[in-house]
Amino acid sequence: MGSSKSKFSALTEAILEEYSVLTYLSKAEILHIYKVFGKLDPNGILQDVNYRFSCRYIEDIFTQLKYNPFKERIFRVFSSEKDGRMSFEDVLDLCSVMSDKCPDAVKAAWAFRIYDFDEDGYVGQEDLAMVICKIARKGNDDYITEPEQMHIIKVLTDEINIESSGQISVQEFIHSVSKISEFSLSFGFRF
Repeated sequence: MGSSKSKFSALTEAILEEYSVLTYLSKAEILHIYKVFGKLDPNGILQDVNYRFSCRYIEDIFTQLKYNPFKERIFRVFSSEKDGRMSFEDVLDLCSVMSDKCPDAVKAAWAFRIYDFDEDGYVGQEDLAMVICKIARKGNDDYITEPEQMHIIKVLTDEINIESSGQISVQEFIHSVSKISEFSLSFGFRF
């Protein structure tokens, strides 16, 4: 009211409508994320929704990422500039994919990008080794031996890699993940 700017002035009704059409988020969810984002700088940087915040700050307001073993990959994949920073729109993309309204095939395609550590368009043996290390390591201690790791990689590759190329394509990954009923629940978070 009066001459003071609304905290939500950067989100016009037209922009809010566009975001709700382009994401799997409702207008209320988008406004909630914007409000949470406001905790990063109460002095108004959010007047520019393109401002790029350090991923360290994003991690502080979305604590579900703080202890995620794949947080560095998540930040890399969802950062539109691949610069270790995220804009409000980058965070909307992340929250949209992690939303329970996001279709499983879309979630699986993003999960594939996260697991494709070398970013060559395939999840190969080295990528699977990285995934296993992220999941089965606490600090510097491995919970599985290298032979066990190699066995897991072989079983996964044999099961998922239909073309027997030794590496998993995005289509093979999406197809395999679609058979896992818990995938949608495990690849998501509340915000």
